[in-house]
Amino acid sequence: MWGRRFAYLAALAGCLVSYIAYREWLAWFLLLAVAVLPWASLVLSLPAALTSRLRVLCPTAVEAEEEAVPEVREKCPLPPAPMDLRLEAVQSYSGTRERLRPGEPLPTGHCGELRVKPVKVRRYDYLMLFRLGAGKLEEASLLVRPRPLPMDCPPSLDKYLAQAFKPKPGGGFAENHELRLYRPGDDLRQIHWKLSAKTGELVLREPQEPVRGLAVVKLVLSGTPEELDEKLGRLRWLSGYLLDRQVPHQIRCLTGRGMEGFAVEKASDLLPALDALLRAPLAGEGETLPPIQAAWQFEIGGEADA
Repeated sequence: MWGRRFAYLAALAGCLVSYIAYREWLAWFLLLAVAVLPWASLVLSLPAALTSRLRVLCPTAVEAEEEAVPEVREKCPLPPAPMDLRLEAVQSYSGTRERLRPGEPLPTGHCGELRVKPVKVRRYDYLMLFRLGAGKLEEASLLVRPRPLPMDCPPSLDKYLAQAFKPKPGGGFAENHELRLYRPGDDLRQIHWKLSAKTGELVLREPQEPVRGLAVVKLVLSGTPEELDEKLGRLRWLSGYLLDRQVPHQIRCLTGRGMEGFAVEKASDLLPALDALLRAPLAGEGETLPPIQAAWQFEIGGEADA
């Protein structure tokens, strides 16, 4: 901007010398035009600066270490005035701040929530001689999700295996069945015709489903960025591991807001639960999980040998 100001002053001085030397109407006209030009630029630029709104656009969520490039868009009913700016990315877990230029990728090395906002916004008039206000600024949020981190020794599910069965509501297919005599109102499709022919009575094959208790995966949301990557990566993998084995479960996590729980009964429940944890504040150092009553539970640490 200072270079443009010096160039303008040099042009004004040249017009003034020309007018003094020649006293021609053209020299006077050029001097007057050059003298008024910056103020006209300022008057025309102010409405654009006052009505401008800057928005940062970035993906809603990405995987850790996946490239994400933010985009800055300006909404203005008038031709936008020139500007210069930087972006600041703030990591929610660690609080670290990183400055970058528009077009540079965001720091997605660690999982968590990134808040991206414009900073050091320098807006100028059309001739870039005056600095104007920044206008309205809108930040964006990006969730950096952990990549699934497989565990070398998955936890045993023996304690969760059903020790008893109950009739499956509504019938249908099941791996386990119980034979009993037909009762009025039973589904005729469940009749075991071969056995009925041998016994002379209608025998029904009633589908059974296991009686299972509560399964819980628990963790404390605290630690260094590396430990949080370990914990949340294992949480994502273990939750998927349980879903693959048709084990609905709950995630119990101690955060800065206290104990939070999420029911994961199908694959579509997992990512919303992870996203909620990525937005949650960290628990205090040294905090531990309270006792939980469950048929099966597993606590995820952040250590490499967990």
